Amino acid sequence: MIPYRIDFEELRRRIREKGYRKVLLQLPEGMKLYGTEIADHLDDFETYISTEHCFGACDIVVHEDKLTVQFGHSEIPNIKYPENVIFVESFSEQSFKEVAEKFLKMQKCERIGIVASVQHVKKIEEVREIFEEHGREALVGKGDSRVKYDGQVLGCNFSAARSIAEDVDCFAFLGTGVFHAIGVRIVTDKKTYVLDPYSNEILDVEEQADRLMRQRFGAIVRAEHAERFGIIVSEKIGQRREKLALALKSMVESSGFKAYLLYGNEVNPEEMYYEVDAYVNTACPRVTYDDYLRFSKPVLTPIELQILLKYKLWEDYSFDEIVGVD
Repeated sequence: MIPYRIDFEELRRRIREKGYRKVLLQLPEGMKLYGTEIADHLDDFETYISTEHCFGACDIVVHEDKLTVQFGHSEIPNIKYPENVIFVESFSEQSFKEVAEKFLKMQKCERIGIVASVQHVKKIEEVREIFEEHGREALVGKGDSRVKYDGQVLGCNFSAARSIAEDVDCFAFLGTGVFHAIGVRIVTDKKTYVLDPYSNEILDVEEQADRLMRQRFGAIVRAEHAERFGIIVSEKIGQRREKLALALKSMVESSGFKAYLLYGNEVNPEEMYYEVDAYVNTACPRVTYDDYLRFSKPVLTPIELQILLKYKLWEDYSFDEIVGVD
């Protein structure tokens, strides 16, 4: 049974309104298990289930003769999507009441910032009310033009957290996994906790954030003697930072080194055979953080390259975020 709230009657209406007979379902990894069940709800259309990876609303598959229906993500407001793409936001019904009350018993933060992944963003108000009923101040930030909902954080954008960082004592991330919470911890420099409604567990991500920072500074050190850089540029609609890549190439060349632009749809570290000493990733930031061990050479974020080339100081370090694309 699909554990998300999806209005299939409304979805069928939207598909008919678009005038397409063929429908392509694009599902994130966590929802592929429900692909056939979703297709059963759309059996009055010629429905295809995409077998390709889907990394977010930045990553869409488009075919001229099909309507792409992307599940599990909200559209990114500052991206102009093709006409044959629609999004189906899939919100979890899981309550945060038990884990939120448990959090309040464990932590003494008086002013708490609330952030969430898109699946749980509709539960922010529930948690805010619980916090305030127990005498705590709860704040929800507004993100930049890449973020649709107040309090929403993406794997590549934490602007909703940054907007209230100076006004809170700690952050409560509503969701599962630690990546988003680690990002919040690093960009805000505030204690951050994961409130997992499924396990009812609370996790302080301090140790994971420290480990990631050590790993990243280690990558900069490993690239200290690099003279040839491969700058990775994504062709995905929501990850394409070509102007940034060109600016980084200019920095490398102004420093007396060589730079090459590597352009493609997928970044497969095991297939990076290029004669370079280090890579610089301007595609999805998670490639750098999650897949660094899969690269045979050091892989840097844009700001890490700038630190390496002395354009910025070590103290300027920040998590790589995507604000706009070109």
